[in-house]
Formats: sequence, C-alpha cells, structure tokens
Amino acid sequence: MNRIDRISAILIQLQSYSLVKAQQISERFNISIRTVYRDIRTLEEAGIPIIGNPGIGYSLAEGFKLSPLMFTQKEALSFLIAEKLVHELTDSNSNEHYKSGIEKIRSVMRFADKNMLETMEKCMSVLDTYKSSTYKPDILLLILQSIYQKRIIEISYLGSNALSVSERKIEAVGIFFSRTNWYLIGFYLPKEIYLTFRIDRIQKMHILNELQSREHPPLEKFIREFYDKEKLHEIVIRIEKNKTSIMNDDKYYYGLTSEKEIGDMFELHFLTFSISKFAHWYLSFADSATIIRPDSLKYEVKNIINNISI
Repeated sequence: MNRIDRISAILIQLQSYSLVKAQQISERFNISIRTVYRDIRTLEEAGIPIIGNPGIGYSLAEGFKLSPLMFTQKEALSFLIAEKLVHELTDSNSNEHYKSGIEKIRSVMRFADKNMLETMEKCMSVLDTYKSSTYKPDILLLILQSIYQKRIIEISYLGSNALSVSERKIEAVGIFFSRTNWYLIGFYLPKEIYLTFRIDRIQKMHILNELQSREHPPLEKFIREFYDKEKLHEIVIRIEKNKTSIMNDDKYYYGLTSEKEIGDMFELHFLTFSISKFAHWYLSFADSATIIRPDSLKYEVKNIINNISI
C-alpha cells in the first residue's frame, strides 16, 4: 500500500470509531509509531479536524463529515457475502436491521458497483440451516444492548432435555458463534458462577433496570476456556480418491483442517469435538477408508459395530 492509500485508509479508520489509538493504526498498517504521527500530521495539514494526542488517541471533530466514500470491488463483494451470512445465521430482526444498513451503504456506491452486486447476488447463496427461525426476534441485539448498558437480564431458558423451562437472572458478558449455534456467556447471579447458554434455547428475555454488580473478564478468556473444555481431538484418516464424494461437505462440519494425496488415497486431518459423533459419521464410508489415528476412534467404531443389532 502506498502512502496516499494508507493516509486515506487512516482517515476512514478515524471516521469509523470514536477513538483510535496510534498503536492500533501502527498494527493495522504495519508501520512504526513515528510514521503514524507523520501521517496524522499530514491529515491535519490537509484541513482534517483531528482531536487528540499521541498518548491518548485520535478522533475527528464532532459534526465533521466527508462526501460519500467509494468502495473497491472487493469491499463491495465482502458486504454481499456478509449479507448472505447474516440472513441465515442471525435472528429475523437483526437481519432486517442489517439490510437497512446495507441499503444505506449501497446508496453511496457508484452505479457500476451497484450493478456488479446485483449481478453477483444471483451467483451466491447460503443453504438453509433453519437456525435463524429458532432465535427470538432481536435477541442478539438485546443481549448486546444489555452488555453496553451494564444491565442485568432475565431469561426463560429451555433445558437440554427440552422438557423444563427455568428463569435465570444473568449479567451478560458476551456472545459468540460456534459451529451452528450462537452462545451467550453470562454470570448467573443466584450461584455466582459463569455459565454458557445456547441462545436458541432462550424462550423469553427482559432487560431489567438493575445494574450489573461487577466488572467481568473479557470475552476472549471465556472462549479459550470453552474450547479447552471441549477438548478438540486430532483425527487422521485415509479414503480412496474415487470415494471422497461420499463425505461431501460434511467433512467441514466435522472439523477438516487439511488434506493431501498419498498414492491412490486422500489423507484427511480433522480437529473434532466428539470422537463418538465422528465415529458414527465415519461408518457411512468406512468400507472405503482407514483410520490412521487415534486408537480411541478405532475402539469407538468397533464398539458401535459390536452393538449393532440386525
């Protein structure tokens, strides 16, 4: 990226956030802090009203506006990809809010870019997972709102047995998406412990007027613990080249990380959450494949076969 493009990108970054630190600019563009200071000074000399200092951060003066920004073709296509994913993987109201925002973005695009998006939209799709219909309207936005306002929420939560619903008072910490579900990490007040809740099991939710009682650790800490608890298992199998179509796209769901050719076979590496679930899937093409490791998968497959009644 040349200096002119970088300075333009820094201006866009300043427009996008209420405060941007010099270190953030340095890391994003892989430049030194001294270069950041020079670029900020260049923007100021060009008449851009920048408020702040190197020790705190920078922001644009309130009320300052630029004429509509032009998007690159790759940036415009990335909006389209995100729109498809938001439609399928969030609740209905979040999808409508996103559509409204995207329409505003499209309104400032050049005619050629709008035409390109309309053409490419017909060439892109996300297969139905039917997950979006299981989330209550606005549930994701309401959770995020409660976090920003530091207010307690009360949820009606459907248990894992799908038979009982319990009321929970929670201080929400954050939300994350894993595999096919959104999850809420929250501090459960009656027992004063952190718990993870599947958001599609939340039947009702209310933001209360009560403020959260404490500062919580960052979301990243809980996500690391979540994956540690899940104990990812490394699996290596080989399958005949002409039989790989049997696996279809399910291989990505079961954690495919890499594959390579070895003679007339493909060797596939997986990181998976459940040996048992993987073993049941493996049986659908076991007559054309070989387990390289781990032994625990071999044992699980043999155990399933031994328990089959015909």
